[in-house]
Amino acid sequence: MSAAQPLGQPGKPCPGPAPIDRWELLSLVTALRKPLGLADRDVMVLRAHLSVLPHGPLVPGALNMSFMQLSEIQDRACGMDERRFRRGEVQLEARGLITRRLSANGRRFPERGADGRIIAAYGIDLSPVIARHPELCALKATLEDEARALKQRHNSLSARLSSLLRCLTPSDRLLALKDALRNALRRSTVTEEELDAFETEIASMERSDPAPEHTTEVDPTPRKLRPQPDTYTDDAGQSVRHIESEHKDINKHPAPAYSGHFRNAWCQTTSLSEFYPSPPSSEHEAKRSIIEFSSFIGLGRNSVEAALSIAGLENTIRLVDYLARKVDQISKPQGYLKSMLARLLRGDSVAGGSVHLSRPAHVQALS
Repeated sequence: MSAAQPLGQPGKPCPGPAPIDRWELLSLVTALRKPLGLADRDVMVLRAHLSVLPHGPLVPGALNMSFMQLSEIQDRACGMDERRFRRGEVQLEARGLITRRLSANGRRFPERGADGRIIAAYGIDLSPVIARHPELCALKATLEDEARALKQRHNSLSARLSSLLRCLTPSDRLLALKDALRNALRRSTVTEEELDAFETEIASMERSDPAPEHTTEVDPTPRKLRPQPDTYTDDAGQSVRHIESEHKDINKHPAPAYSGHFRNAWCQTTSLSEFYPSPPSSEHEAKRSIIEFSSFIGLGRNSVEAALSIAGLENTIRLVDYLARKVDQISKPQGYLKSMLARLLRGDSVAGGSVHLSRPAHVQALS
């Protein structure tokens, strides 16, 4: 008698391994088929073998053998021919997901005990893939973490490059870097080495002094305006100054209300304000920044321009920021934006209730 089990107190049985749902296991292998080096054929072969096991959850350590003859199990693999089916089994065994236990003549059949119960079998043993369930779950979690970290690095590089584009005068080197980074981030096969190279190049540009660039960018405007009175020699410059002042008054009427609105909307965003800490100073700059930012989250220029024409600038800012926050959950951002615009035209609220057309669509488009 064990000291840990007093007399009259029966010990509690040790809990066995938790059962596993076969289709959850298959979905896990399907999601990891590229890291595991599997083709679609191999996944289909595994699915066929899982489908012939007894009904119910799979228990690790139990007899999880598939012994159905090839002529019958091929129908469960969409009629795959025998040669391809066998190659799929070989590949699954090479990846450590199954074990082939065939008889001397290659037949597959069960062995039964005196009571008629199956005690062993020749065929395909699925115990390896069932035993690796925790390992596969951990691998999937690791890959998801790496993908999330890579996405954050994408966003960081895009934000730093956007800051450089605002601070520095566009040069051939800067524009080439912008195009190269945009093309690289659109590829699913971009490597850490490539991102390291981009980060080194951006850091090199960030170390340059942007102050002189700002001066040369702003100064040409007043210099270009000063010579204009000389073109009106018979006016002595008087009426020209009057015309300039009148144009400024006309332009200022709509500017404060409209500019303030879209700047406030910009400051209330999460992703946009993180990438562009300083709100745009003009409507043109805001539209340019939105189109540029949208390319990083899978939105095309045409989709953004459609949103601007339907929802207006302020609402488009909110829509794009909403899509950026949900980018990990949305597989087709352009289709999602199109559906939100359709709902707006019907008078519904979208983007968590933050966007609603208070005016008819044709009036909203004119703003």
